[in-house]
Amino acid sequence: MEIRRIQTTAGGTYIVTLPRSAVEQLGLSKGDMVSVHMDDGKLVLTPAVARTPRQTKIVRIEDFPDPKMLELAIVNLYIGGHDVAEIVSDRPIGLSQKKSIRTAAEGLMGIEILEDYSSRVVLQTLVDPSKFELDDLLAKFSSICRAILNDSLISITTGDRALASDAYERGVESTRLYRLMMRICFQALRNIRVRESIKVGSLTSLVVRIIAVRELGRIAYYSMRVAERTGELGSKLPDEILSSTSAMGEIVLDMLEKSVQSLLECNPSLASQVIDRMAEVREHYSNIFRMIIRRPEKEAYTLGLIIRAFRSVAGYAVALADDAILESFSR
Repeated sequence: MEIRRIQTTAGGTYIVTLPRSAVEQLGLSKGDMVSVHMDDGKLVLTPAVARTPRQTKIVRIEDFPDPKMLELAIVNLYIGGHDVAEIVSDRPIGLSQKKSIRTAAEGLMGIEILEDYSSRVVLQTLVDPSKFELDDLLAKFSSICRAILNDSLISITTGDRALASDAYERGVESTRLYRLMMRICFQALRNIRVRESIKVGSLTSLVVRIIAVRELGRIAYYSMRVAERTGELGSKLPDEILSSTSAMGEIVLDMLEKSVQSLLECNPSLASQVIDRMAEVREHYSNIFRMIIRRPEKEAYTLGLIIRAFRSVAGYAVALADDAILESFSR
């Protein structure tokens, strides 16, 4: 960090000199335009014409002998905002590792295999973060989670297990959207222009939304678990269990919808309503648990996992409501 003293011209205009090294590093020269704006109490200067360097990362196969770890490395490079990943090896890349590379690419939105050779694979990300608004993505992701939960609930009450299987597959697809949102958030942390383009007003709001994206990711995970376990149930359950599970599920769906709404609308009153409903979920959970322990062991085990997943979704909805309250008081 360098300190500069503010000067004034004869006409009263404030001026400040810029460090030569910083100007040259940004590729600026005399006559170039810069934009000046306030950001969380700071005066920020940025080039008027964005020059965003392409971020490239080389991944050596020898550093990730486990194919699963290689897949995770590629996913996390994508989330971290890298544009190009070069996977290289001193010898031909094994079939299991090639499969992991392709699996990772298929699980990421806007990525393509640019080059594919025996000892080198290049992945390139083509996603432009400026084409998205983060709150729109949050609303879309929340809608997908609610649809998965709702269809799973219908499957429980009607016995249509194919519907639960379809809901689970949609949940797998939603993982790509989650990773895209995390990538955009990380890019926005480093680049104020990205933050402006995705319509996030301040760094504080961005941090709150990163937390919210993580919590929605957990909601998606447990929604998928509900769908997966529902597909394992028998065709018919006792009416009292169906009725109580349906009631619990409806409360959780309402909590999820209102928690995201309270965040996007910055509505602490609505967030408080979500938090208050957690007591109802706990009560339903206890009642259902007392009923299912009298059922056959396998059925009781599966139902127990389902209602625990519903309760977990409710817990993360409360966490989202907390985020909404934090957002409202940080403005």
